[in-house]
Amino acid sequence: MNDKKSRFYGWLVRKLEHRKMTLREIRDEWAEAANNANGEELTDRTFHRYREEINSMFGIEIYCDKGDGCRYAVRRDECASTDNTDWMLSALRISSLGDMLKYHGKVMLEKAPGNSEYLDDILSAIDKRHTLRFRYTTAYDCVRDMMLAPCFVRLFHQRWYVIGNAVTDGGDDDYNPRVLPFDRISDMEVVYTKRDLPREVKEKLTPDSFYDDCFGIIHQDEVDAQDVVIRAFYPEYNYLNEVRLHESQTVICEGKDYVDYKLHLRPTRDFIQELLWHGRKITVLSPESLRQEMITILKDMTESYSSGKNTLEE
Repeated sequence: MNDKKSRFYGWLVRKLEHRKMTLREIRDEWAEAANNANGEELTDRTFHRYREEINSMFGIEIYCDKGDGCRYAVRRDECASTDNTDWMLSALRISSLGDMLKYHGKVMLEKAPGNSEYLDDILSAIDKRHTLRFRYTTAYDCVRDMMLAPCFVRLFHQRWYVIGNAVTDGGDDDYNPRVLPFDRISDMEVVYTKRDLPREVKEKLTPDSFYDDCFGIIHQDEVDAQDVVIRAFYPEYNYLNEVRLHESQTVICEGKDYVDYKLHLRPTRDFIQELLWHGRKITVLSPESLRQEMITILKDMTESYSSGKNTLEE
């Protein structure tokens, strides 16, 4: 897909999601749009070809509502994945960011994920069932040589991760999952020999299966999924209503200055870190085991601030 198409696709869908437009309105606004830096004219033939391509690529129909003055609007395919479609559209909009930055110094970006240059090789290895060999540096600065049969990748908190099964040159491919951030990988090479993992291993290492009931990037088999009830105080619950902690989040009670939410997930380390990030504006009501764990962590943090020492080493 060329840049001209990608810029128009993202622009058109965004426009029509907010209001219906006639073809003349679309042509006139596209002529002045920032995404159309060269001011190229949109012909009827090009418009209809592009809207057919948007439908086939993203499952988004650009249809003409003849009962409303022949205005165009969007209609999404109910069978298509909303998350995947939104990601693809977001990628289209970001793809034109480079051109926009040449004209506007008004965009402040977060730091880009590290070692993203590995992404193409890893995705290719997943498709072709190849193995990766690399050096990996742990969080404790231990360096080891590893071989991995990659299964999928994930972007989480500005960090790319590859999720796969650790393997050996000639050993059995038992279930041995690894979640590895790109920025701890070095000297990576692709072993261009097809290697099929056992069916039961592959079924466990899919995004939906591996991260079922998980909050973030950490997968802990020893932590069972359970109902967690939290209380968010004003104004934090406004933020949680806009940016949910987890897809299972539901409101179960509303008070004068608080809202109680129920979530069904594994309370893993990264979920606990997320709760701590919200500070005093969120408290855990149940289960009691998690509530006591939060209390212990907060007491240890208070002791660390008071003494300046690492309480975990005592």
